[in-house]
Amino acid sequence: MIRLIKGIWNAITATKNAIGNLIFLGLVILVLVTVFSSESTAIADSTALIINPTGIIVDQKRVIDPFNKFLFAYEGNDEDSETLLRDILEAIEGASTDKRVKSLVLDLQRLRGASMSKLEEIGDAIEDFKETGKPVYAIAPSYSQTQYLIAVHADKIYLDKQSFQAFGGVFFTGLGVYPTYFKAASDKLKINIHVFKAGLYKGAVEPFLRNDMSAAAKEANLGWIGVLWKQYSDTIIEQRNISLESFQKYTNRYDEVLAANGNDSAQMAVSEGFVDAIISKKAWREEMQSIVGKSESTYNHISLNNYLLETRPPFPVIDPAAKKIAVITASGTIYDGVQPAGDIGGESISKLIRIARNNKQVKALVLRIDSPGGSASASELIRSELELTQDEGKPVVISMSGYAASGGYWIASTANKIFSADTTVTGSIGTFIIFPTFEETLSGLGVNSDGVGTTTLSGAFNAFQEINPVLRRSLEHSVTHTYQKFIGLVAQGREMPIDDVDKIAQGRIWAGSTAVELGLVDAIGNLADAIESAALLAAVDDYEIIYLEQELTTSEKLLNQILNSSLKAIHAATGGISSHWKILGSVSQDITTLLEMSQSPGIYLQCLYCKVR
Repeated sequence: MIRLIKGIWNAITATKNAIGNLIFLGLVILVLVTVFSSESTAIADSTALIINPTGIIVDQKRVIDPFNKFLFAYEGNDEDSETLLRDILEAIEGASTDKRVKSLVLDLQRLRGASMSKLEEIGDAIEDFKETGKPVYAIAPSYSQTQYLIAVHADKIYLDKQSFQAFGGVFFTGLGVYPTYFKAASDKLKINIHVFKAGLYKGAVEPFLRNDMSAAAKEANLGWIGVLWKQYSDTIIEQRNISLESFQKYTNRYDEVLAANGNDSAQMAVSEGFVDAIISKKAWREEMQSIVGKSESTYNHISLNNYLLETRPPFPVIDPAAKKIAVITASGTIYDGVQPAGDIGGESISKLIRIARNNKQVKALVLRIDSPGGSASASELIRSELELTQDEGKPVVISMSGYAASGGYWIASTANKIFSADTTVTGSIGTFIIFPTFEETLSGLGVNSDGVGTTTLSGAFNAFQEINPVLRRSLEHSVTHTYQKFIGLVAQGREMPIDDVDKIAQGRIWAGSTAVELGLVDAIGNLADAIESAALLAAVDDYEIIYLEQELTTSEKLLNQILNSSLKAIHAATGGISSHWKILGSVSQDITTLLEMSQSPGIYLQCLYCKVR
């Protein structure tokens, strides 16, 4: 009997395992079919191109561990997705000469964020598209401040009549800088955070030394965010023919204007001139059908991704004999070593620069920087690789994106030419070191550290003792030396007296338009302008543009796709992780940054204020 029961049990187990394996195999096959099959979406002879970015608009997509995404971020929405700026610009430019595309539709409801400089580049591309005479429409349930800076370039801006949102219509919040401060917390925990800095305005260290923003930091921050906000408001006023007085009243006394419009935010947006009309879905479809034709119950249209899929060649067509301008993207915080896309690794970017330098067909290099800075040693490694490229006769041109500050500016400092947007956040030329010690924390628990060593620096990095006085003085000298090196490089690259550089350095942040006036940037321009300048410096007329990127292997791409697909299914079934994690998101990010910078007393060139909200 026992043998019979055991046999039945083994049979059940074997059957269960077989079924499980078959289900797993079926899921893998399903994912593989999804990955490798791309159903063709033909472009109608008359169609509308829908520009529908999701998540954050970036210069380079970040590599995200699917498991971390599941545990800490993914909510089944677009908050963690990213859309390449290059893709949007390419689609709009292609559509302008594509006879099949009769109109552009801006569907921005899934756009979560972007730097002002990127939004401006998209706006410029839309303005170029409008010169063809093709109409541009924007429609959404409501418009955030980010979304509206793109929508404002449309010929007509509509609100969906069926939508109802707490902050409907068009909602502006202005720009602000609100870091998280840790001084009170470190005092409670009896953590002694030793900070060494060079630069009066080097606000990156303030969150570790204060519980609020200093007067000097407030003055400096209001200076550059004021420039950005003026650029924003000027664009809205010009595009919508609204008076400055009306715009300021709308943005500063929103509640009064809302009450005067019967508390109807959508109607208020129309009456104040920010939106042309509130339209039903039926009326919207009929209007578009009159322009591009009918497709079943809707109008002929194609999405951004499908349009690129249909218009791009399946494989890049590269002429091996053609002269080339290489473009490398350096996006994210700067770290030592090899880092994945979305962060800047000193070794990673240096390797790409060497590839460009050693390629005889590459005649010039453009580095696109979107970074608040980071490691000084990694920044110098990248800058020196660029300098070696210049020494070999290949011009190096910098294109600054949303921000290129601190370490980002260090990298750019000695390039042949530097371009930025009016609203690029740059400067922050200063240095700092953070070194926490925990001797009082442990002492309060009855734990102490003591011993002997052979030199005055023995045990200097023991964080459980009071900071070594020799180490303290050494770190002070090191910060000063690095700052002098920084302003020396700027003086060399910008051909300015070092005293003049020191006056505009001091860790102070500048908007791009101000940086041009100060001589830190050569001209206002986008990536295309930087590429054109590089070609001019290299004296080449006929050339191809190649993008050098650190790519995932085929197996890594496949694994990510499988895991992401599985995790989406899990989240659909479970409803995802609680949204309470999001409330702590920015705080945990700041704490992570603190921990990374305090692991060892490295020298940092970082701008924590540059991420304007």
